[in-house]
Amino acid sequence: MPIKIRTSFYGLSDRPKMYFVYIRYNKYISWEFCMRVLIEVFHKNKEDAKMITEEILSNGEGICGAYLFEVAETKANIVEELAKKEEFSMSCLIEEI
Repeated sequence: MPIKIRTSFYGLSDRPKMYFVYIRYNKYISWEFCMRVLIEVFHKNKEDAKMITEEILSNGEGICGAYLFEVAETKANIVEELAKKEEFSMSCLIEEI
């Protein structure tokens, strides 16, 4: 008896939309705080966190990752709450991919 392979095609509309989360800052942010946020909230390793931190500090913003909307929104809210608590001018931007 031959083996039957079932294939399915999922079009682009069947995939959930993904969103980039950017960290942005205006005035002042410490290197340590930015590294800590990237490691604790976005689960980046130290090397990736260092590269993203350098991008944020030199360009004013950096991409932290791509997530489903609810996850992206939650991570952005956590970052903004931490920044407000520690009095840094950091915000997040969520952009559909």
